[in-house]
Amino acid sequence: MTMNIGYVGLNHHHRDPYLDSIDRLPLTVTAVADREHTPSSLGIDRLAALPHYSDPIELFDDAEIDVVWLTLSNRSTPTIIEQALDRGIHVFTEKPAARTANDLQPVVEAARDTDSVVGVSYAWRTNPVSEQLQQLRREGFFGTVRGFDLRFVASQLAARDTDHYLFNRDASRGGILQWLDLLPWILDDPIARVCANAAGSDTPGVDIEDRATLQLETCSGAVGTLTCGYFLRAGRYDTNIGIYGDDGHSRWDPMGETFGFDGETTLELDSSGAEWQGAAHRRITHEYQPTPGYGGRWGLSFMEQFLDACRGDGAPPADLDDALTVLRILDAAYESVDTGEWVDVIDA
Repeated sequence: MTMNIGYVGLNHHHRDPYLDSIDRLPLTVTAVADREHTPSSLGIDRLAALPHYSDPIELFDDAEIDVVWLTLSNRSTPTIIEQALDRGIHVFTEKPAARTANDLQPVVEAARDTDSVVGVSYAWRTNPVSEQLQQLRREGFFGTVRGFDLRFVASQLAARDTDHYLFNRDASRGGILQWLDLLPWILDDPIARVCANAAGSDTPGVDIEDRATLQLETCSGAVGTLTCGYFLRAGRYDTNIGIYGDDGHSRWDPMGETFGFDGETTLELDSSGAEWQGAAHRRITHEYQPTPGYGGRWGLSFMEQFLDACRGDGAPPADLDDALTVLRILDAAYESVDTGEWVDVIDA
């Protein structure tokens, strides 16, 4: 059964990938809303003929939609989610869905009192390598996880539209910090405390951090670092997720040098287990099925699970509780930047 989509928030770098994904799902965009832009003003030809509302609430009250798809600023997202929930509309929202945990908490509580489903776009959870790493952890491949090494380095701000609200503290709250959902999900081991160092950009008009290093400790006692920065030339990435256990070690570059949802990615595994003797180090290559859209084929899988949940079949692969967990880590990280001290993550 095809569901009708109201698309809210047109000025976002994930908009076109999401629309490509929507085209491949049993979904139809029937109306759009944005307070500052129209499809025509942004050159979005495929949405230009649809009803446009300057106020998302007017869209909710006037258009017949089943799901609202949100790519708004972190500042604007919580209120719009609450308004959709009040009207029994399902929600798919860009992460992290708010500026702070306190901003999101009332929305989380409201969602628990409604039949509407809210999915949050932590789509790396359905990447085949992410799923394989989680399965390896469940099977005991790593033994006791002792440490981890996370890196997310992207192209410099000079290659980006820094006039966008993504680079404004009031709208977005923060900048480059990434991977705060995926590793705890893989390990099933929440982040317990954080010690962070971050630096603001020298780019005029940008008041979010463009580089940061975090020391992280999980509830089980595993320790590691996360390094983030806008350092590279246009279109380039340097990423790593490394996991170190007393029995096994993994290394994976999730993004690749230029990032894409086709081609291939390689997972490296090293084990001291008896069953790995003779081939203790292995490389497993995953070939992606070329598919346009956010996350390609594995992104579609994430969204399909969200739609199944909207139909009453299961739960979304990531929800507002997951977003709240990430925001609590971010709250602790930014407090640590200010104090120079280790900060406990609330409810870790």
